[in-house]
Amino acid sequence: MSALRVTRAANVQARGFSTSTNLRVGPESPHYLDIPRIIQPSNPVKPKVKGTLPVPREIFPARRADKPSPQYVEAVSPARTKKPSRASDELEREQQLFKLKMADRRRSHLRESLSVLHERKVAAEKTMVTRSRMTQERRQRIFNQPEPEDERLTRPSVVAAMLAPNDTFLRDAGREQRLAFSKARLEAKQAQKKAQHEDDLHSLYMHARTFITSEEQLSAEIDRVFPDGENVAWRNDHQPGENVWNLGAPPTVQSAVNETRKSETARWDVTQDRVKKLGEQITGGKI
Repeated sequence: MSALRVTRAANVQARGFSTSTNLRVGPESPHYLDIPRIIQPSNPVKPKVKGTLPVPREIFPARRADKPSPQYVEAVSPARTKKPSRASDELEREQQLFKLKMADRRRSHLRESLSVLHERKVAAEKTMVTRSRMTQERRQRIFNQPEPEDERLTRPSVVAAMLAPNDTFLRDAGREQRLAFSKARLEAKQAQKKAQHEDDLHSLYMHARTFITSEEQLSAEIDRVFPDGENVAWRNDHQPGENVWNLGAPPTVQSAVNETRKSETARWDVTQDRVKKLGEQITGGKI
């Protein structure tokens, strides 16, 4: 009995907070020290899924109200009308039977899926409408319920006659005058827009006489601007009209300003443009 007691005492070892005896774990490892673990397991971490799922397609859109109908189901999954050809051997006959069986199965699956998905859609919409109505009713019930007694007894003392009821609001003293002013301003802007629109239409009508509206007019204009040979409009005192650069460089802003100041012809053109604009303002139309 004493020998058994000695053996049991030798086998039991009390071990406290010390380093690990596992030689494969280095000092840099967090498991190098034996730290007591909790018995209750920790909350499992939900794995993070990379990427995003695509937006599911609307199977029964509002513009296709005929999809749940039997006519649409019959149109997308018509019954077999042709008879299978006669098989030459047993293997070909088995292949034909297998294809016919798979076709019938696809047809039945399509019909069943359309009906089930439509029922699911109707049930989901019904649930959504029910929840929305219940939420609105709850909100309206909370909004119309009387003030709690504890809030009424603990709030500052105010005469009941001085409290505004819930269904009233303060009137605006200058509301009618402000609305009349806004209406007049809106009418003036609308009239200005209408006048500008009519003026633009008239300008378009006056300039439409020079528009190119056919291929014959386009060909004639191209032949006039780019003739085969010498262009009379490009001719100057020293060179024939074979290049547009014979007329000189294109005018710049500075050259146009200087030309207006120096040349009598440019000043005459400016005066004519001003007289034309004045006539348009007087007559109320384009000239």
